[in-house]
Amino acid sequence: EKRGFEGGQQPLQRRLPKVGFTSKIAKPYVINVEKITAVKELNEITIESIKSVHKISKSVTKIKLIGASAKDLASKIKDE
Repeated sequence: EKRGFEGGQQPLQRRLPKVGFTSKIAKPYVINVEKITAVKELNEITIESIKSVHKISKSVTKIKLIGASAKDLASKIKDE
């Protein structure tokens, strides 16, 4: 008899879901600038100002702005 052999049924290691490593590095919260005009109207863009305009969890520490006009906003972005 082989170790782990269970007759005709699926072996235990293949029946159980895969578990393992999950990255603890926070993924950035992605905001499409085209859909949110309030972000374009801000004089100074910081994480706090975006949180006040857009409903974002308090735990978010990274925000990624995407969209065609995101490059135009680069001069307004202030890193805290």
